[in-house]
Amino acid sequence: MNITQIYEFINELMLNQNNTNDEVLKNLTNEVDYLETIFPLIELINKHNNESLETLKALLIEKSGIKQAIKDIVHKTALTPGLVINFGTLKTREVFSCGLKQEFEVLNNKKVFNPQEMKTNTIFDLASTSKIFTCLAILKLVEDGLLNLDDPVIKYAPSFTNLGNVTINDLLKFKTPIRTKVRVDTAKSKEEAERILFSTYQVLEEDAPYNAYTDIGAMILRYVVENVSQMPFSAFIEETILKPLGMHSTYLNVPIEQLEMVASENFSTTIDNLGNPTVTSDNIPGTPHDSKTQAMGHHDGIAPGHAGYFSNASDMITLANALCDNTLLSKKTIMTISENEVGKKLDNDDYSWYYGSLVYSKQPTLNKYSVYPKMSGRTFMSPGYSGTCLYVDPLNKITLFLGANRLHDRIYKIHPSQQEKIMIEEETQRPIFILPNETKQIVSINFTLEREKIIQKALDLSLQIKLLETIYNHLDKNKEMSLTLTK
Repeated sequence: MNITQIYEFINELMLNQNNTNDEVLKNLTNEVDYLETIFPLIELINKHNNESLETLKALLIEKSGIKQAIKDIVHKTALTPGLVINFGTLKTREVFSCGLKQEFEVLNNKKVFNPQEMKTNTIFDLASTSKIFTCLAILKLVEDGLLNLDDPVIKYAPSFTNLGNVTINDLLKFKTPIRTKVRVDTAKSKEEAERILFSTYQVLEEDAPYNAYTDIGAMILRYVVENVSQMPFSAFIEETILKPLGMHSTYLNVPIEQLEMVASENFSTTIDNLGNPTVTSDNIPGTPHDSKTQAMGHHDGIAPGHAGYFSNASDMITLANALCDNTLLSKKTIMTISENEVGKKLDNDDYSWYYGSLVYSKQPTLNKYSVYPKMSGRTFMSPGYSGTCLYVDPLNKITLFLGANRLHDRIYKIHPSQQEKIMIEEETQRPIFILPNETKQIVSINFTLEREKIIQKALDLSLQIKLLETIYNHLDKNKEMSLTLTK
């Protein structure tokens, strides 16, 4: 290995980072940042220059501290009972699991401790990570010439009479703020939930929110897919994505024989403005946590478009890798998924949120939940409220899936007036809330922030492994192998 190889690699990362449709998103990371990222690999190569790729990879993982970070979020702060992460390049993968997929269950109408180990093939409620299927379904129909993104929604889904000239692309890119007259999850039946959804209307520009992210757009696009394809949404996803890719552990309704593989989300808790808890105790495995999903008829096999799917890490990486090698869609189409059409600079010199096609993209500022800046400008992220997150970098060919059951037996939402009552338990360092009956419960509201630290370590490792693969690919196998750094 020589200095030239290193700078060629960094130059490639810089070019990929700046491959974006928005000038504001360029140069968020510089050459020095990338050099710092790969420096641990350079040190290891100089110290262990005769070791195999596998040994160097193991040393990199040890040096990164990712295993300890995973143990901390599961065992120390206990922000989630368990976690699975699968990351790497198209050639080299790392998979870790930690903790429990279940701590408690209901037995004879009582909450009893029954720990079950988290495994690498555990199935998770994808929540909003399910939106990636809606995104791909729409783009598939566009590529097949059956849909035009600039057409109004009502051309394909005439029941949405209040949407006027709102286009498919407006919903796909979160460009148009929309609302329903009442909440979908207040419905007493799936028929009522559908009527509420059909009432969706466009919000006036002066009332538009700072953050235009919504579930409603994806829920509407499900009807577009069904009416254009003349198939139920779940059947279209099955025939065009799941079956072709062999995603045999991805389900809308998890089969009975697979329910024991599903991570528990039961006993999730919210705290109201008086400090009183509301505990969900009937979330049996295979039941989505999202209340809108349940209201729309998930139990009856209806995929609402914004949530509802269940999957494991292996299947989601299969999907992510297929998006990197253009198996499902053309490269041209995949490059558009991350493109921002909604984020913009505001009067106070801040920026509104940047989004892609039903996914998160990079943000111009580092104070918002965002795609890791060191990834390419075409990277997109699909997170789920339940604890899942899918990363796809189609230029650097790096993918990641993280699954967690952070809602299980945790307080996941606290009224702002009660958040000051969160305590850090001195002995365990766990964030806890004292309930009115004086029992303690762990609070997981900081899970997303801590999860990002693990994801960033995994993505840094992926970049290091990518360089390691590049070095080995350039070695002359007929000569003595030496990885010593040279000028």
